[in-house]
Amino acid sequence: MAGNGGMQPKHSELLAKDVPPAEVVPILDRYLMFYIRTADKLQRTARWLEGLPGGVAYLREVVLDDRLGINASLEAQMQELVDSYFDEWAEAINNPAIAAKFRQFANTDAAVDGVEVETDRGQARPVFWPRDAAEDDFKGLAGRWSTTAWQPVLEAAYFAGADDAPNGLSATIQRGDTQLALFRVKGRYYCTQQMCPHKRAFVLSDGLVGMDPPADGAANGDGAKPAAAPWVSCPHHKRNYDLADGTCRNDAALSIATFAVEERADGLVYARLPPVEELDAALGTTKWRVAKGEGAHLEQFADLDRKLHFKGQRARRPGVRPHTDLGMRRPVQLIAAAAGGGCGSAPEW
Repeated sequence: MAGNGGMQPKHSELLAKDVPPAEVVPILDRYLMFYIRTADKLQRTARWLEGLPGGVAYLREVVLDDRLGINASLEAQMQELVDSYFDEWAEAINNPAIAAKFRQFANTDAAVDGVEVETDRGQARPVFWPRDAAEDDFKGLAGRWSTTAWQPVLEAAYFAGADDAPNGLSATIQRGDTQLALFRVKGRYYCTQQMCPHKRAFVLSDGLVGMDPPADGAANGDGAKPAAAPWVSCPHHKRNYDLADGTCRNDAALSIATFAVEERADGLVYARLPPVEELDAALGTTKWRVAKGEGAHLEQFADLDRKLHFKGQRARRPGVRPHTDLGMRRPVQLIAAAAGGGCGSAPEW
């Protein structure tokens, strides 16, 4: 016990031998609980043991001979830990309130695949990023809709506590085949497309929201220019989009669509959206989902497989001998072989 790797590796030391099977677990319980109760935070067991008065001999007296008279307490404390254990994921699945937090969309139980899947070397994986970004003028869509209308999209209660959070709260909502990102930051709502056009990933609601510092005097309410709108940074490749107008602050070729949004007295959040047919034609998941064959690195493994003549799962069959001598040899043997082969004398280490 009390061995560890790291910058100062240390072999484990023998705590006890010839222990009856029925006593193994209680001894381990005492040892672990004694460590938990007396070690410093993040202290490795080897360093902890070195700091005990008398080292491993003292530890034996404590957990085997009950020198301090605390063994019953140590076992009871370990039992308390064991009794308090529960499977957090099973709890999440069985608790409707928690499970609801893992829905893809906040306004529906539907689920949509945002990327196609293909098989590579016998395993399924998402297709590679597309070669080119979607440089459509998404920002300009605001002036091209035939008509728009205010529509309820989510209960305002979803954003309870948003104003107390440094970066607010966000939600992903679905309308037709389109995914939208909804934000509440510092008392204001924002609505954008969910897709980051850089690699066509539907992830903006999961991005980091940032805010520029207020203009001089704005904090004092003296009529100075108000602070700029917040921006969301795509969690994949950090393209930063203005939540108010959709401009990409660090890539002029990109932009996102934005929509007016407000909370009303009926307890719902409303967004001003175009007809669903127009919305899907411009921003629909089916339209922008990355498909097979679009990947920028489609051939990166295929070229290697051709070079290595790879044909699927490989394993050594009984009786198959290697083509060359692959046996393990000591470094001194390799050095001697090199020296004897006309490569000069062996180096002095």
